Amino acid sequence: VGIALPGSLEVDFTGHAISAKTDIDNFGGPYGDDPNNTQDYRSFFLKGQLRGLFWKNRWEQRLAVAVVDSRRSHHNSPDEFHPSNKEEGMFKGRMLTLDWQNNLFLHASHTLTAGLEYSREQGESEYVTEDSWGLFSSLFPRRKAEAVGLYLQDSIRVADRLFAAAGLRFDRHSRTGGALTYRLAPAYIFKATQTKIRASLGTGFKSPSLYQLYAPGTVFGPIGNSGLKPERSLGWDAGVEQPLFDGRARAAVTYFHNDFKNLIDFSVIQGYINIGRAETRGVEVEFSARPWEALSFSLVYSRLQARDEVRGTPLLRRPEGMASARLATTFLTRWTAAVSFDYVGPRKDVDYNAWPALTVTLPAYSLLNGVLSYEAGKNAELFVRLDNILDERYEMVYGYGTLGFSIQAGVRLGV
Repeated sequence: VGIALPGSLEVDFTGHAISAKTDIDNFGGPYGDDPNNTQDYRSFFLKGQLRGLFWKNRWEQRLAVAVVDSRRSHHNSPDEFHPSNKEEGMFKGRMLTLDWQNNLFLHASHTLTAGLEYSREQGESEYVTEDSWGLFSSLFPRRKAEAVGLYLQDSIRVADRLFAAAGLRFDRHSRTGGALTYRLAPAYIFKATQTKIRASLGTGFKSPSLYQLYAPGTVFGPIGNSGLKPERSLGWDAGVEQPLFDGRARAAVTYFHNDFKNLIDFSVIQGYINIGRAETRGVEVEFSARPWEALSFSLVYSRLQARDEVRGTPLLRRPEGMASARLATTFLTRWTAAVSFDYVGPRKDVDYNAWPALTVTLPAYSLLNGVLSYEAGKNAELFVRLDNILDERYEMVYGYGTLGFSIQAGVRLGV
């Protein structure tokens, strides 16, 4: 819900609640079903944002506060097929974020952005299981972490031909310390052909999650690792864009390269660990067109190489090839239809059911999705979304199934 207030002020509220119950199977095949193995999940997301313009619209301020609260409980009582098995589990988590952003419009072609971000997360869990081997419990007492980030960015535009942005950011995490990161992103347009060449160079910093830091171990070995270091990265890309057919189409090619240090991975024997070095690089090719006002389509293809530089093995769940296509049209004035096709190539993963764990290959999969919307009035829109129309059976993570064909319907209202 968004409301315009007097004095160039706007306020927005967003809410999202989920209540779900899941029946869990022990394994596939005969006798794999467990009739009373269930999981209950509750979560809500609330966000409020205040936006205002000051100094004759030269200073824009945005203040946003958001909270996510989630709770999950797991119940598995004994039954006739599993008379000696009992499981009880609980997880509680909460994330609070605050973002105060300031945009100073120094000139029509010069904007200075500065801001502050604050986040606080906490989590706790308890898991108890009892079977013929005895009683086992895994306790994850409440843990907290806070992070503060300060950022500054300067962006300019010169004669609608040269564009450049430069930014700095400092983050301080209560568990893993501080980090200074930067980003540079220049671009230039040749006036005669409207060809754009662009590039960017930047660094990244990502702290481990509470679970990765403190998750309790099991009889098979450790999981959490309080000694984890934050992930750090250095990445760059360069590309060219070319408008075609008087701007009705666009083609682009981009090459990208990223180097990671202390990438966080999981080991069956050691739990969460830092990989010394990893590298990703590849090419992305795009083409989009709008031959008529009511019709548009786009094609994107990506080729990726992602490797653990220490072990000399591919990084898990990174496909070498990905492709997507989109087609959208407007008809009968108020109707809009769009379809999309996505292809994800084979990926390496790990089968932890075997001992020792085995490297496996997840097969490629393709998804066909669609959406149909109708403008019912000036401020009302009805829509129907179709996901996985071909009812493709696929896994994004080995051993974890995904939804088949599904339909969602809804309405968007404006006042």
